[in-house]
Amino acid sequence: MLSNEPIASAGLGWHVLEVGTGAPLVILHGVFGSGDNWMSIARRLEHQFKVYLPDQRNHGKSFRTDEFGYDLLAGDLRDWMDARGLDSVHLMGHSMGGKAAMRFAALAPDRLKSLVVVDIARRAYRLDAHRSMLEAMKALNLAACTTRSDLDRALQPTVPEEGTRLFILKNIERDSNGAFRWRIALDPLLRSLEAIGTSLEEHAPIQIPCLVLRGSESGYVSDADFEQIARCFPQSRLVTIQGAGHWVHADRPNELTDALMEFWNPLMNG
Repeated sequence: MLSNEPIASAGLGWHVLEVGTGAPLVILHGVFGSGDNWMSIARRLEHQFKVYLPDQRNHGKSFRTDEFGYDLLAGDLRDWMDARGLDSVHLMGHSMGGKAAMRFAALAPDRLKSLVVVDIARRAYRLDAHRSMLEAMKALNLAACTTRSDLDRALQPTVPEEGTRLFILKNIERDSNGAFRWRIALDPLLRSLEAIGTSLEEHAPIQIPCLVLRGSESGYVSDADFEQIARCFPQSRLVTIQGAGHWVHADRPNELTDALMEFWNPLMNG
């Protein structure tokens, strides 16, 4: 069924938006994100795919927990697929979601039709900037702000970069009483930063069609990083989206969609 509006469903503590019709596609967002960050891309794919946009643990409207690890994120996806009766899916993940997707592929390769990894590698990353953002979020007095302009002004002393402030403000929403609240679990995420940045375990080669997308302005995925991914997933190809930074889907949505369909069309029509 093609829906004009996304359908929200919850299962096993996950909040998931659904849109479109066709082969099942799950998109896993990055740290500090949520499923609806990818809605504009889902709308571009809704005539070919039934797109599922989950909020991962400690993000959006999904459950809160102090437990974090890529095996756990992969287990969340497996449990949700089991509950929905989905034997296999196309899987795409960005940043933290990309690492979760690669880990799921390693643990349950038979449950994937294809794998897309967006602007992340298997190696460890330092998340000092994320720690600074979380500390700035914790220091922000939401109760003292009545408008988003108030929030922006309150953040300026600790977060002078406008782009970073806008990213932080996307994680604030109003509750049923109109008061501001966070859409992410600040303390659990702060305690999980080292685990979020950790490297993934090496594993034997897995024969899954795999597309690695990186932004030309990002720096998150080097040629050597791709070679490491390709050792684990030999059917990998690398596409660089020109003019895009780490948030490839926001910076170059048309080019991203074109690259995705060039990858998927032979799989869907073969």
